[in-house]
Amino acid sequence: MTGKVVIAGGGTGGHLFPGIALAEEFTRRREGWEIIFIGTGRGLEKRILPQRGFELMTIPAGPLKGRSWWGKAAALSTLLLGIWWSVALLRRISPRLVIGLGGYSAGAVIFAAYLLGIKRVIQEQNVHPGFTNRMASRFSQRVFLSWTEGARFFPSAKVRVTGNPLRRGVLEGRGKKRQGKGFTLLILGGSQGATAINRAMIEALPALEEIKKDLSIIHQTGEGDYGWVKGEYEKTAFQASVHPFIDEMAPCYREAHLAICRAGAATITELCAWGRASIMIPYPYAADDHQRKNAQVMVRQGAGRMIPDAELSGRRLSREILLLYRDCAALQEMEKGAAALGLPDAAARIVDECYRLLGMK
Repeated sequence: MTGKVVIAGGGTGGHLFPGIALAEEFTRRREGWEIIFIGTGRGLEKRILPQRGFELMTIPAGPLKGRSWWGKAAALSTLLLGIWWSVALLRRISPRLVIGLGGYSAGAVIFAAYLLGIKRVIQEQNVHPGFTNRMASRFSQRVFLSWTEGARFFPSAKVRVTGNPLRRGVLEGRGKKRQGKGFTLLILGGSQGATAINRAMIEALPALEEIKKDLSIIHQTGEGDYGWVKGEYEKTAFQASVHPFIDEMAPCYREAHLAICRAGAATITELCAWGRASIMIPYPYAADDHQRKNAQVMVRQGAGRMIPDAELSGRRLSREILLLYRDCAALQEMEKGAAALGLPDAAARIVDECYRLLGMK
């Protein structure tokens, strides 16, 4: 017997893509699973989920943390309304399992599942767990962690360190040799891009002239910066493939020698799965400063280097790129460090544990 699974959360790629990876793993294993996502309807989920054939239902939700007293009162009323909507939706859907990914909507859905006696688990992507998952863990039966460092925030009996689930398409071709020649830079600012990284990379180009003939650049800019970034590459005649958003990341990771990126959970998990070196510029306004904490784990492992956002400049970035371009041994050590942290079978591990929770083989 299979049935329905509800996956709650999303909005940003860091929450949404692990959910898609789990949905893919459920449906790959056995016919009869119906996967339904519940979110706010904002962000990527509204565009990405229909493209992949998944249904999205929405509830009202908003942040409680970091708001004024009046803002918190308004958010609390929205949360209560979200729980009420979630109870109504779950009664109608009648799922066998609810998976919370973090994010505003996940807390309400997990609590509604608790009230209705539905099996429920949460998955945490970051080294430092988010507020929603720390609260939702009290009502969940399993807590799946991407990093062992997060275990101290949760009841030990519930914790399973599984890694962060990755979509099958992201792993396609993993292990194959690079096809291109020269040195390939992959510039990522997360699913929405990062203006600070875009500006620093363009400012770095004059200092990279000396390696221009050997350099290929793949740059995801975000929608807002796409036009001017593309124009700057065209002016300087660097070999650059520029995109507002890259959906099929596997070919990019295959060719990359070095990634310049934020330190979101999805990005660093994918880098580790592919064993790719990185220079990380953590987003300074991330909740609980979780991107900096993600990056610190990578640095301690020797899997990457970090430039604080406040210290980012074209000069600093070009210096770091040139150092690694010239030091193949250091680059290879970073690749080994990243690969040592990779858990590409995370989705399978989580679904295995969900099957056990459901009493399935």
